[in-house]
Amino acid sequence: MDDRIIKPTNWWEELLFKLGFRSRFRVEGASMQPALQPQDHVLVKKCTRFEVGDVIVSKHPIQSDLVIVKQIESIDKNGRLKLVGLNSVESSHRFGLVNKKLVYGKVTSFLRYDSNVTP
Repeated sequence: MDDRIIKPTNWWEELLFKLGFRSRFRVEGASMQPALQPQDHVLVKKCTRFEVGDVIVSKHPIQSDLVIVKQIESIDKNGRLKLVGLNSVESSHRFGLVNKKLVYGKVTSFLRYDSNVTP
């Protein structure tokens, strides 16, 4: 993944979040490093059309209480998604293809976690 895929959150993305047009999710694991760090937040746009290379937030296909952030590596002829992390910690190889119905949406931007800033 390069810098063009996920941009830092700007005022427009913040406004869309405040107006309810974006959802926010916290990154928990290290599978999307170096682009996304643990504790970063991502803003997500609800959508149903995806392309290879998109970074998405989805329910885990096996552990339904787990939410994952992954990049789409491929889309099969039935519309199922093969997802990968950037550093191979976990990918669809472990849990299979993901149905689009499990996807919350496409990541549009991120907020970098800074341990030196108090909320």
